[in-house]
Amino acid sequence: MNNNTVVILAGGIGRRLRPLTNSIPKPLLPLGKTTMLEIIINYLIKNNFKKIIIATRYKTEKFKLLIPSLKKKYKKINFILNEEKKKLGTCGPIKYAEKHLPQKFLVINGDVITNLNLKKLFKNFLSSNQKFIVVSKEVVAPFEFGKIIIRKNKIVQIKEKPLTKNKIVAGIYLLDKICLKYIPVNTYYGMDDLIKYFLKRKIPLSAYTMKKEYWLDVGRQSDYEKIKKKILI
Repeated sequence: MNNNTVVILAGGIGRRLRPLTNSIPKPLLPLGKTTMLEIIINYLIKNNFKKIIIATRYKTEKFKLLIPSLKKKYKKINFILNEEKKKLGTCGPIKYAEKHLPQKFLVINGDVITNLNLKKLFKNFLSSNQKFIVVSKEVVAPFEFGKIIIRKNKIVQIKEKPLTKNKIVAGIYLLDKICLKYIPVNTYYGMDDLIKYFLKRKIPLSAYTMKKEYWLDVGRQSDYEKIKKKILI
């Protein structure tokens, strides 16, 4: 029986958020009366996840101080702190936590805020034969330059900074434990490396594209200010 396990990747340094992250790990930055990590944890619990593995490296002592209060607040939840001894990327920490993982589990970046229905998504994953699902999000952004259309050396149209649409990796993944055999031990290895491995060897790789769900990767100062305002509303 699967006990609805999730790995939160919380080991990053958060360079783009400096100086805020000079003394505090990015997932522990304050948001209203709580932190980014606790918002993610609370949402995971609401989506029926019972076992939460927090993969850390940068300023792990800050997370160690938090764990007792989390266990006290969420008595029925199994919290595991899994500290990396060196930089392992976004896949290495999952391999490092292998002994704590059931056959199927969720992985989420420690800086992703979303209202995606993870409970439904994970339930469907459990009942499927899929081994690896990458959650994506369509992002609309203005193109930096004026775009011109040329035919036979003549400009026939100009579009001033047109909007572009791209599907991006949303920092949420569903994996079967079989995927871990493709991840090297104690080595820096990213999710992009694992995706490329699957594509190169033509191993089935699935995608789930978010539509109208809220999603924000809190990677920059502007993102942090944006989510702070949303939390306070």
